Amino acid sequence: MFTMNRKKILLTVLAVLCAVVITACGSGSSKKQEEHSPVSVRLIHTNDHHSYLDSGAYDLKLDNITTRVQLGGFARLATVIKAKRNANSIVVNSGELAGTLYFSLFHGEVDFKVFNELGLDGYTLGNHEFDDGDERLAELIEMTDFPILSSNMHPEAASPLYRVKDRIKPYVIKEIGGEKIGIIGILKVEKTKNSSMASDNITFDDEIESAKANVAELQSKGVNKIILVSHVGYYNDILFAKNVPGIDIIVGGDTHDLLGDADDLAEIGLAPSFGSQTGPFDGYTHDGFENEDLGAYPTTVIGADGKPVHIVTAWCYAYGVGVLDIDFNKDGVVTKVNGNIILPVGDVFQRANGSGTFEQVTAEVKTQILAAIERSPILTVAAVDQTIDDIIEPYRAQKDASLNEVIGTVTVTMDNTRIPTAFTASQTPTGSYAAWVVAEAFKNTNHKIDVAIQNAGGVRTPLMAGQITAGDAIAVLPFSNTVVMLDMKGSDIVQVLNEAAWYSIHSGSSGAFPYSSGLRYDVNLSGDNVSIITNVEVQDRDTGVWSNISANTVYTVATNSFTALGKDNYLSFARVREEDPTIFEDTSILYSVPLVDYLKSLPAQTLPPLDVSLYCLKSVTN
Repeated sequence: MFTMNRKKILLTVLAVLCAVVITACGSGSSKKQEEHSPVSVRLIHTNDHHSYLDSGAYDLKLDNITTRVQLGGFARLATVIKAKRNANSIVVNSGELAGTLYFSLFHGEVDFKVFNELGLDGYTLGNHEFDDGDERLAELIEMTDFPILSSNMHPEAASPLYRVKDRIKPYVIKEIGGEKIGIIGILKVEKTKNSSMASDNITFDDEIESAKANVAELQSKGVNKIILVSHVGYYNDILFAKNVPGIDIIVGGDTHDLLGDADDLAEIGLAPSFGSQTGPFDGYTHDGFENEDLGAYPTTVIGADGKPVHIVTAWCYAYGVGVLDIDFNKDGVVTKVNGNIILPVGDVFQRANGSGTFEQVTAEVKTQILAAIERSPILTVAAVDQTIDDIIEPYRAQKDASLNEVIGTVTVTMDNTRIPTAFTASQTPTGSYAAWVVAEAFKNTNHKIDVAIQNAGGVRTPLMAGQITAGDAIAVLPFSNTVVMLDMKGSDIVQVLNEAAWYSIHSGSSGAFPYSSGLRYDVNLSGDNVSIITNVEVQDRDTGVWSNISANTVYTVATNSFTALGKDNYLSFARVREEDPTIFEDTSILYSVPLVDYLKSLPAQTLPPLDVSLYCLKSVTN
C-alpha cells in the first residue's frame, strides 16, 4: 500500500509540473489560454449492469464476519446518484444490456426508462446493446431522453439504425462553470462485430484513430478538458491513455473491473479485480501493463502527451456507482482527483446461525454492522428511490408472473442421469439428455459459438414431459452461473472433455461428466485420463456436416462460469484462459436465460424427442 500511495504522490507532482510546463508553453488549444478557467467536476458513473435492475443478496465481510446484505440495484444506485449530484456533476454510463429475464422479456425498455429518469449526460453503446439486432436498438434509441454516444460506429442506409443516426453522437460538450467538458463515446469493434447481432450494414472505425480524431475535433472547438466514456475493457483503456494525446479521464466498461484501495476493499471482504481482459486493439499489445497502477481507483497512467490520465470503472451488475472529484486547471490538466466506488446496501442484515442457515441479526448486532458500514468509505446504507422503483415495479411484476408462464412443451422427458451406462451405436443412448439440451441452448446464445459444453451436475432436474414454465427452467438451472465463451484449439477441447469425464468417474463427483452440443464422441468408462472420450467429431455450424475435430483449429466454446474456472476438473478451461486471458468472455447472461429463450424459440415451442444424430454420445462401453 505504501508503494501505491508513493506512486500516487509522484503522479500528482508530475501533474503539477506538467501544468506549469503547459502554462508556460501554451495549451495547444485553438482558444487562447486566458479564455479558459480552472474548474472542478464531479464524475458519477456506472457500467456493465447487464439488466440486473434489482438489488440482490451478496455476502460481505463486516467486522470480519460474513454478512448477507441486499446489494445495489438501480433504485438504490439512484439514491446515491441523487445525493452526490451537484451543479458540477457529469453522470454517464459505459453501456451493456442483456443478462437477465428483464432483458429477455422487455428487450431493454425498462433499462432505458430508468436511464431517462436518471437524466444521464451520456450513454456509450456496448456490444450487448446489439444483441437483438439493429432494429431493436434503433427503437431503444428512439425512447431516450439522454445522449447516446458512439464515435466509431456508423450505420449505413440499409440499417434500421440509420433512421436514428443523428441521435448517435460521437461526443457531447457539457458546460460547467463556464468551461466546456468534452465527453466522447467509443466501443470495441472486434467484440461488437463478432459477439453480438450487429448487422453488416454498420461501418466501424479503428478505436485509437477514432479517439484521436474526436479529441482533435473537440480541441479545435476550444475544448481542453476531455473525458472518454469507453466500452473496450480496462487494459484497452490504458492503450487509449498511452496512445491518444489530449484525454484526461477515461470511464471504462466491458470487463467488469472492481477498482479501489486494496485495504478498504479487504475490510469488507473484497479485492481489486481486473483479471478478465479482452484482447488488445489490432496492432497493439498489453505487454508491460503489469507495471502500471493496476487495481487503483482511479488507475493513473502517464498519457501520450506526458500528462497523467485517470481511469475509472464501477464493477458490474448495478452493484455500485463510481464518484470521482476532478480539479482541472485552466490548461485542461488534472491537478487533483479523489474518489472511489460506492456500494449501496439495504438495512436488513443476515448472518449464519449455528446450523449454517442465514437469519436476520439481532438489534444489537445490527447496530455494530451499521457502525462498520459507517467506517467504510465504500459502503453506504441507501433507501430505495421510489421514483425509480415505481418505473421498475410493473416490469418486475410481469417478470415474476412470467415464472408461471408456459414457455414450451417437452414431448418426452429428458432425463438427467449424470454418468451414462453402456450402449452401442445402434441402441438408444443413455446419459443426461437434459444437459445436452442445455448445451444446445448455450450454443444458440451467440452465432459465433461453435460448440457448447455443460457439466451434468449443473442441471439439477430432468426436463419433464408436458408443459414447462420459466420457473421450471430456472429450477433445472438454479445457480447464479453465467454463460462463458472461450476460444480453444481442438486438442484442448478433447483434453478438457477427458479431464472432466475422468474426474466424474474417479472422484465421486459424478456431476462433472461433460455433455455437449456441436460435438459427439465415444465414451470408454474404463479409459485413463486421456482416453475416456475418443473419436471426437465437430459439427459445422453452417452446413451441419460432421467431421473429425481438428487438433490445431481454434473453435469458440460456450460453457458455464463454474466449469470455466476449472471447477469439476475442467482444468484446461482455466489453463487456456490463464495462458491468454483475451480468449475468454463472460457474457454475463444467467445460464438459465438461454434455456428459457431456446424453448420459446422452437417450432410450436415444442421440444421434440432426442435426435440421436445430434446427441453428443455416440456409444458408451464399460
